[in-house]
Amino acid sequence: MTPIRIIPFEPGHAAGLCLRPEASAVLSRLSPLPELARAYAAAGPAWTLAAGGWPLVCGGVVRFWPGVGELWCWTGQEAAQWAVAFARVARGRMAALFATGGFHRLQAHVREDDAPAKRFARFLGLACEGRCPGYGPDESTHLIYGRYSKWKA
Repeated sequence: MTPIRIIPFEPGHAAGLCLRPEASAVLSRLSPLPELARAYAAAGPAWTLAAGGWPLVCGGVVRFWPGVGELWCWTGQEAAQWAVAFARVARGRMAALFATGGFHRLQAHVREDDAPAKRFARFLGLACEGRCPGYGPDESTHLIYGRYSKWKA
């Protein structure tokens, strides 16, 4: 199997993803992907998980205000082949965001009917905090997952 590497996110990486159908359905209702990728790249730390120079997953955090951020993750269909490695890398990035990134709260909105995304949020240590009816761009119900941890300098 091709080794994977984590590299700083660049907006062009998003174009190389063969998005999961669930992600594609949501993103198709927002700004064009290149525009959204540039906005996310400017809004906070972000990375790309790549195999053989090809992006598998792009993700990061949009910093809302000091200490608080919204996690985002665009997963390609091929990421399932590297699921364990991807999950470990993501959990490590999450720990780093708390330890040295200046965050005391991270959260993510996940479609209520996206079972893999809900499992992934729980794996990252996020707790389901509630339902958000009509939150999605298609008015779908999302769940908000969050984690609060006092940040120490």
